[in-house]
Amino acid sequence: MGKQYKVLKKSNVWSTEKLRKEVEDTLNNVSKDGWEVVSVAFGLSGGSGISTAMITICK
Repeated sequence: MGKQYKVLKKSNVWSTEKLRKEVEDTLNNVSKDGWEVVSVAFGLSGGSGISTAMITICK
């Protein structure tokens, strides 16, 4: 079987700093579980102005 990939979505309406901390915590947790981080991308979700991060991991 090949690698297994997952894409995780994290969002925060109020604070990009809270989103950054949530992404950092998520990266540390998935790393402890043996997942490798492939990419992290930050952006805004639609026209709503919600800060969003997409994290791609594989194992």
